[in-house]
Amino acid sequence: MLYEKSGLLYGLHNAKLSVRKQNQCVVVEGYTDVIMAHQVGFENTVAASGTALTSQHLVILKRYSENLVLAFDMDVAGDSATKRGINNAEAQGFNIKIVGSYGDGEKKSDPADIILKDPKIWEASVNKAKSIMDYYVDSAFAHANSATPEGKKEIGKIVLPAIKRLVNNIEQAHWIKVLAEKLGVNEEVIVQELAKIKEEKTYHREEPVSLPPAIVSAPQNQRKKLLE
Repeated sequence: MLYEKSGLLYGLHNAKLSVRKQNQCVVVEGYTDVIMAHQVGFENTVAASGTALTSQHLVILKRYSENLVLAFDMDVAGDSATKRGINNAEAQGFNIKIVGSYGDGEKKSDPADIILKDPKIWEASVNKAKSIMDYYVDSAFAHANSATPEGKKEIGKIVLPAIKRLVNNIEQAHWIKVLAEKLGVNEEVIVQELAKIKEEKTYHREEPVSLPPAIVSAPQNQRKKLLE
């Protein structure tokens, strides 16, 4: 009754001051990741508790910072819930970066394990987090063989909608060029394929956050304190 993971972020009560001060929130997957991060000084860390970012999470995070660093397993190629969460965040104006790997270039361990091994590796990984477009491109090319027509098509299915969502024309032109070069096709082809993509529905409407019954039933003069 007191805990609904789709509407709450683990550790936020201890992280919120640091998130505001650093103007950045690092979102990890598990409770232990948050505990280890806080123990060594990375106090702007919260956990999504194994779920993708929900509208409720984003409404809460918006109060503290619009800069998010996501550091949990994400299969953008196949996980529609992940893509939906990222789309939601982008539509609400969040700046998103992705921690794609740790130290040696491979993501083998949870953040807690990396921090236990060497906090400096974790710090460097967060500082080197990729932009969301870099992550989409890298994920797509890792998911499919760009040397085959079928692979090129699959890559386009992942990357083209992300390019379509970009509001800035200069940024969009940059990624059209990048994708064309990596696929070995003319930019005109990418532009033609972009034109075929319908505008995706955005999920920017702020849904009401489900509050725990303990807060709902509390006297009005105590609710603000509990929410903080």
